[in-house]
Amino acid sequence: MVMSDVSSWSVENIIDESRDVLNIEMGCDDVQLYCTTGKIKVWFGRQTSRDVVRAVLQCFSKIDSSFIHEREIICDYDKIPVYENHDYILMSYGKTDGGYRALFNIQFSKHYALNHFIESTIRELKEGDVDKTLHWNGSVARIMLIGSELESLNGWKISKVEYKGEE
Repeated sequence: MVMSDVSSWSVENIIDESRDVLNIEMGCDDVQLYCTTGKIKVWFGRQTSRDVVRAVLQCFSKIDSSFIHEREIICDYDKIPVYENHDYILMSYGKTDGGYRALFNIQFSKHYALNHFIESTIRELKEGDVDKTLHWNGSVARIMLIGSELESLNGWKISKVEYKGEE
């Protein structure tokens, strides 16, 4: 496995066609992305503006509608349909201390669900930094599109590319 520091590289020229990319890390002071073709880990710093949160999460939906976030919520049983009304898809639920543990899928292809997810993420930032894991059926080309879309954010850059080792 070879790691390359690419802080001075532009989004357009980081791919070495002779090697397979394992992951790409990119971001700015307020947002960091760890991208693979199966998931993207997103970190928002507590000072991230609502406009930046919205821009990043909507960018994912714009590039690829297959994004899904799994969210576990502890709530009263009668609150489960409230989340379903926000287009969250109930995957499972069970009785636990403090109510019911409900597991939902939030599909970024559903705009109402995405908007509710964005607003809940913004509310979470009032408590501190926020980490989210998003699943998708991506590709290196789509990761590059995400980078290109987000280049307009102040200080956005590719920080690292990790390639598969040559055997």
